[in-house]
Amino acid sequence: MSLRKAVLQRITPLPSRTPSPSLPHEWPQSPDTEAVFPDLAAQREHEPDEHIATRPKSPEFMASAGVVKRWRVSITDHAAALPSELASVSLSGSVKRDPDLWFDDGNIVLLCRDTAFRVYRGLLTRHSVIFRDLFSMAQPSTSETVESCPVVHISDPPDDLRYLLRVMCGLRKFPIIPGERMQFAELAALIRMSHKYHVEDLHARAMHHFKLYFTNDLAVWDTAGVDGNLFLHITPPDAITAINLARLTHTPSVLPTALYLCCQLDAELTAGIERPDGTTERLDPKDLELVLRGRTELVRASTRGACTICKPSPSAQCASKGCERALREVLNMMLDGLQKDPIGDIAGYAALDSWEHWIEDVVELWPLCEPCRAMLHARDLDVRRDVWKRLPHFMGVTVEDWKDPTAAGATAPAPAK
Repeated sequence: MSLRKAVLQRITPLPSRTPSPSLPHEWPQSPDTEAVFPDLAAQREHEPDEHIATRPKSPEFMASAGVVKRWRVSITDHAAALPSELASVSLSGSVKRDPDLWFDDGNIVLLCRDTAFRVYRGLLTRHSVIFRDLFSMAQPSTSETVESCPVVHISDPPDDLRYLLRVMCGLRKFPIIPGERMQFAELAALIRMSHKYHVEDLHARAMHHFKLYFTNDLAVWDTAGVDGNLFLHITPPDAITAINLARLTHTPSVLPTALYLCCQLDAELTAGIERPDGTTERLDPKDLELVLRGRTELVRASTRGACTICKPSPSAQCASKGCERALREVLNMMLDGLQKDPIGDIAGYAALDSWEHWIEDVVELWPLCEPCRAMLHARDLDVRRDVWKRLPHFMGVTVEDWKDPTAAGATAPAPAK
């Protein structure tokens, strides 16, 4: 086997966290609570809406003009029609009590499909105005009861509600301690449920963890790996869920990296990812189109990066006459690889991957002086910084707070692993 073929077979970019449009301005509009429950609306005609007026104005929910963003949440999806007469019911054999979230002194029962949770009404209403509105419709004199507790029907997946209640009832520490990694499915459920039920503090903490992995900062990105970071365990298809969460919460800074990771997927890109409740989460067709277009941009960026790194120009401090010739051989090898496999390890979708390990392999076969070796590593870093800077454009989205690693004063990325 020729030396060139031997090197071609060894070309493998550094393993990394990768496995191989603009957002609407307005929040999703859903019917107001008053529209869903006319009785509640009539009651409030004579009462000021104090919980809205006195709610803390967290920076997470402030518009540019300083006006609180009010979440428009529909409770029709999980509030069942209440019977007009008292009905005392018992849990059927198909309905099970949650072993951790059934408190004997609880004063309200949440019936979620085949699971019942007996919890504390005051605890939940203290943190969620949506729960307060729901529970105001469930009075012992007018609703079905279990062991004298009013029953409220919830249509959310039981696992999602369980994750939310465990945190709200103090059974789950959150934020978590570094090293005690949370599964992404749990974090996604907390984001969805805290958004839906307007649990502001929990939502802010969950979004903080979310954005630690799907970050807008290259230095932070390089501290994580393909399976997550110190706080979060993630799998490649979870990027599909991340995109949907970014759309739900209007968090554009998450989209470039989430779309980038979706570009690395194979069958999961169209098949979707299965949730614990058996449903399948898929990309919106518009986001799928962004991924397919983004792949083209990433292949171009990878090709440009490979040619930039292998440019046959030695360092200004080169201490060996053989370096220029060696660099030409490296470039020829690279071009041969591109011709044989246009979309492969050299020009693939993982344009953010470092070529550090590949550079060390090249140096073994074509010895370079120390200044030229350092030059190749510096080129690799410059290429990755340029790709990061352009990533929102490659992915077809606009992010106002995207951090440019090439700007003066930018934090240097951590050494590639």
